Amino acid sequence: MKTPLVLCLAAVLSALSLAAADSPAVRYFSAAGNDSADGLTPATAWKSLEKLAKDLPTGGEARLRRGDVFYGGVRLRPGLDKDRRTVLTAYGEGPAPEVCAYKIARRDPSVWVPTGTNCLWRIDLGDDKSYGGNRMTSSGNVGFIRVDGRIYGRKFFSAWGRPLERQWDFIDDRRFVTVWSERNPAEMAKEIAFAPQMSVVPFRNHIEIRGVTIRGTGAHGSNGIGRDIRISDCTFCEIGGSHLIGHGNGTTRYGNGVECWAGSTDVQVSRCTFEEIYDVGFTMQGRSPSRSWEDTHVTDCTFRRCTQAFELWATGCRPGIGLRRCSFQRNRCTDTARGWAYEVRPDKTNATPLLMYRMETEICDVLVKDNVFVNSRGALIYKAGGLSALPETYRIEDNLVAGPPSAPLAYCLGGACSAAEADREKRIRAANRFVSDLREFDAR
Repeated sequence: MKTPLVLCLAAVLSALSLAAADSPAVRYFSAAGNDSADGLTPATAWKSLEKLAKDLPTGGEARLRRGDVFYGGVRLRPGLDKDRRTVLTAYGEGPAPEVCAYKIARRDPSVWVPTGTNCLWRIDLGDDKSYGGNRMTSSGNVGFIRVDGRIYGRKFFSAWGRPLERQWDFIDDRRFVTVWSERNPAEMAKEIAFAPQMSVVPFRNHIEIRGVTIRGTGAHGSNGIGRDIRISDCTFCEIGGSHLIGHGNGTTRYGNGVECWAGSTDVQVSRCTFEEIYDVGFTMQGRSPSRSWEDTHVTDCTFRRCTQAFELWATGCRPGIGLRRCSFQRNRCTDTARGWAYEVRPDKTNATPLLMYRMETEICDVLVKDNVFVNSRGALIYKAGGLSALPETYRIEDNLVAGPPSAPLAYCLGGACSAAEADREKRIRAANRFVSDLREFDAR
């Protein structure tokens, strides 16, 4: 007969066993790790993002060591459900770990080949002997070049018929990048990094991204279609500028921090920082969608030096398809369109925190409330088709807007607002607070 103590101990061990079975499978990653280790402890951490993509279990948790840089992109498996998400997060002490998409040219003059034209040098980003850093993509469709920490974004296109003309101007053919440089580029800088076209963390259902920095892509930080997505305490920076092939006039560039495609639902982005982004910090967009955007909320984030902060774009929606229960609240947007991207982009009119292109849907249940907008280069709102086309259910209220009193509320094609636009502007001004003196804002 078993004693009560033995029975009690057995019960405890059984409970611990069940708890272990229900807990996520945790794997540790370190820049000094080893992919041949088991990844189960910080001392036996894995090293690469390729290993993460291959072997992190569904519903598992990848912990990146703080202070480390991990080159490439993160490919998470979908989680099991809202209680068992697949997680990307951090461990240890120090600054947030970085997931970095930069390809970094070797500090070797031989990787740069003179083209025979004065001051033009070429590097092969399809040859991994030419660079270090991100080896998870062969793309040479570069958004910008970062040289010793400074971004250079003057990308040229052959259709322009214009020669490169100043230091770090560049052109690419999706593999080779040609740069204007007074001397061999390897002699001009300590570090030359290229932002290739790459979605760094694609959406999956039931995932969580927490406490990491995503940097250095010419495309998007995180994007796609998904449900039950949590992104918190992250930084998205130095993003965008790659060629959006097959779009517009053939020279369109793009790149967003977080991009939700139609059909995404229950996407929560909170306490994140978005900065130095070619296009938008956060966007919801789609063409001819079969499903709505639902329950998507951006809260308590900072948007700094992005060309736009928050965008909506929905075209060709069937009846019943649209944006439902979405919001942008308690965010701080500063220095909109005062970063590297504004200087190199051809379209200057949409330099605005709140951007809206075509809205071909009857459902636009979106609340923009309790945000702070400071020192935007352009108007607060850009709406394709004019301010009068802004859906009435797109509510802009209780926000604080700080800037020159002469600044227009919205960009109007032709420079003159219609009577309907003037009425909508009057109502928006009445629903929000506008201050001209930044000291008044700081005292808030």
